[in-house]
Amino acid sequence: MEDLYLELNSLLPQTSRELPLPDQLDEAANYIKELQVSVEKNRERKRKLVTTAALEKLNSTGSSSMSSSVDVSVPKRLPRIEIQETGPIFHISLVTSLEHKFMFHEIIRVLTEELGAGLTHAGYSIVDDAVFHIFDCKVEDCDFGATNDETPFTYERNPEKGPEGWGKINPHWKTCNTGKFQSPIDLTNARVSIIRDEAWRRQYKPAPAVIVNRGHDVMVSWKGDAGKITIRRTEYKLVQCHWHSPSEHTVNGTRYDMELHMVHTSAGGKTAVIGVLYKLGKPNEFLTRLLDGIKTVGKEERDLGIVDPRTIRFQTKKFYRYIGSLTVPPCTEGVIWTVVKRVNTISMEQIAALRSAVDDGYETNSRPVQERNGRSVWFYDPNV
Repeated sequence: MEDLYLELNSLLPQTSRELPLPDQLDEAANYIKELQVSVEKNRERKRKLVTTAALEKLNSTGSSSMSSSVDVSVPKRLPRIEIQETGPIFHISLVTSLEHKFMFHEIIRVLTEELGAGLTHAGYSIVDDAVFHIFDCKVEDCDFGATNDETPFTYERNPEKGPEGWGKINPHWKTCNTGKFQSPIDLTNARVSIIRDEAWRRQYKPAPAVIVNRGHDVMVSWKGDAGKITIRRTEYKLVQCHWHSPSEHTVNGTRYDMELHMVHTSAGGKTAVIGVLYKLGKPNEFLTRLLDGIKTVGKEERDLGIVDPRTIRFQTKKFYRYIGSLTVPPCTEGVIWTVVKRVNTISMEQIAALRSAVDDGYETNSRPVQERNGRSVWFYDPNV
């Protein structure tokens, strides 16, 4: 629990004073209770004042208008986290101000993608100026220690820490070896179902972002609302993107020079990833704007300012879609994959910058193609 608390708490603005973990948890719990009481008191106060004002207005004469201003804002405090363990379930409560509403999707990403947690519930509600976030996850699914070691796994072809041994490194990663819906896969045109349908609806927008070297890849993480995609009426918020070299997915057996993954999460904790393939050619517009940050990226997050995901251009309406998994431990399944049909271009300088930033070196941050195991793969083509 302590590792989980520290991991989530690191996402929040920190106070200047240091407290032992038990005291921090107690303070968080007390603050949430005080905040809830304060909200209820302010609500009741507002109701009384509004009622009084309405009666005075009705009874007043010679007055054409009357107005009242009631301050019912929640006290401005830093975000707080409370974690409780009830049997096999961890209950995580987070209270933030409205400007930190984006933390909901960031914590879902940390829980599901980095810690391998199986979310049983996730939601939030807004009360005046406060946002109350609630997350429940299964204790046995939460790998709290995995992120302490930046590279507990490698892409080297060996049975211990390489891809074929990921499921044995950590018991929470067993799905990497035993799962039947693993990614990446080979997208073979002869074995797809062609459908004329809208693959998704994209609504991206510029937002603040940071860049960080996670050891096994370089990640750009949006710290604000960077927009969303909608798949079958479910909204998935854009959280982060990262690169693999060479590509992880193959098309008819062909592996390309690079693959970009755009990771999205829904309010229910589901994950949807868009894969964009690249081959050597003209410089990529999105990477051109990030190149200086990539060349100097370190283990600590570095501010990139405003980053516009709309500059990640697909230039096609044709896509592959299937149900797979994360391509890194814990290899969580149930991920909706959408791989863009068109292969875009990337320059050698951009490839070299991304490869040199990865600890394991060239050709070591791509997972081998996994068995399809009878899964359906759909190909969306608006022209059929």
